Amino acid sequence: MADLSSSTVIEPDGLPAERTPADGSHDGAPDLSLWYLTGRPDQDGSLQEIAISSQPFRVGRHPDNQLRLSNSTISGRHAELFFVCSDLFLRDLQSTNGTLINGRRIKTASGLRDGDVIHFGTVMYTVRRHRQDLCKATVTADILQEAVGHLNFDKLLNDPALRPYYQPIVRMQDEKTVAWEVLARSRLAGLENPASMFRVAAERGSEAMLSSLSRNLGLYAAREFNISDPLYLNIHPVELNRPELVDSLHVLRRRFPEAAVTVEIHEGSITSTEFLRDFRVQLNELGMCLAYDDFGSGQARLLELVDVPPDVLKFDMKFVRDVETATPERRRMIQSLVEIVRSLNAVPLAEGIETGEEAQACRDLGFELAQGFFFGRPCPARECRPLS
Repeated sequence: MADLSSSTVIEPDGLPAERTPADGSHDGAPDLSLWYLTGRPDQDGSLQEIAISSQPFRVGRHPDNQLRLSNSTISGRHAELFFVCSDLFLRDLQSTNGTLINGRRIKTASGLRDGDVIHFGTVMYTVRRHRQDLCKATVTADILQEAVGHLNFDKLLNDPALRPYYQPIVRMQDEKTVAWEVLARSRLAGLENPASMFRVAAERGSEAMLSSLSRNLGLYAAREFNISDPLYLNIHPVELNRPELVDSLHVLRRRFPEAAVTVEIHEGSITSTEFLRDFRVQLNELGMCLAYDDFGSGQARLLELVDVPPDVLKFDMKFVRDVETATPERRRMIQSLVEIVRSLNAVPLAEGIETGEEAQACRDLGFELAQGFFFGRPCPARECRPLS
C-alpha cells in the first residue's frame, strides 16, 4: 500500500492540470482532459502521478527529458509520448532495453488506452485519462505488473533472461568476505526480483524449475568470471518434496566438480528429522555443506537443529534489527541461542545487518559470520572480487 503522505502530483509549469489543453496550447481552444502516468521512478520510491502536458513528452535519462529516469535500464532518450488530436501515442526512440505496452515490445508508434501498462526498460507506469486515487492505482499497478510478468515468464526460463547476483558473506572477526550467496535477478518487466519471479512461477507450478535454473546459472557465471570462492545456493521449499532435487544436485556436482557449495533450506520448509538426516547424508556424499536459512522467522526448529545440526545456521534478520538497543533480556536470549548453535559445531550467521552498530552488537553476541547491506549489496559476477 502506498504512503499517500509521500505521494506527489507533478503539474505542467505549475498550472492546474484541468485547465491545460492536451496539446499544451493556451489560446482558448477547447480543453482536452490531460493524460497521466502513474508509477514509481525508483522501485522503493513514492508513487507519482505525472501529467503528460507537452508535445512531445519525452522519457529518458538525459536531463532535458520531460520525465527523467535515472534507472540503469533507461536510455538517454528512451521514448516519447505524443498526441494526435485527443489520442495519445507512444514511440520507442531506439532504446537499448526497449519500451513495452502491456508486456509487448513496440517497434512502431502505438496508440494508448486508459489503463495500459508501459515499461521503459524495467520502470513501470500505468497510463490514465484522468487523475486517479493513488491508493487504487497502486492495487491496479500490482495486478498489471503480475500480468506482464506472466507474459515474460517463458522468456525468463528459455532465453534465459535470469541473471545471478552475488551477496558477500563476511567473517565477523575481521569483516573479510569468505563466501557469496547466489541470488536471482532479471531485467524482464514484471520479473525484476525473486519475489515477483517465484510468485508467477508458483501460479505455473514452475518453482522447482526456476530454482534449479538459478543454481546452475549461478555456478556457470561464477566459473566464467573465475570466482572459485564458496557459494551458498538456495533450495525452494517445493523442491524438498520432490526426488528430482537430489538428482539436480548430482548434476551440479558433475558439471562443477570443484565448486565449494553450501545448500540453503528455509527452516519453515523442514518436514521431518528423518528427511533432514537422509538429506544431510546425501549432501555429505556430494561434498556439499548444509545451511538452515531464516532461523526464527516462524517457529524455531530447535529439535531438528539438535538432531541434525547444519554447518551454518542463518539467524533471521528480526534478531538483528535494532539489536544494539534491545533489552538485556532479549540480548541474553539471542546470545544463548548463538551458544547452542556453536556447541553443536555449527556456525551462527547474522542476516540483514545494515548498520555498524548492529554489526558490533552481533559480534559481541558471538556471531561468527554475517550478511547484509552494511557489508555489501548483491552484484553481478563481473563486479565480485575473488577472495583467493
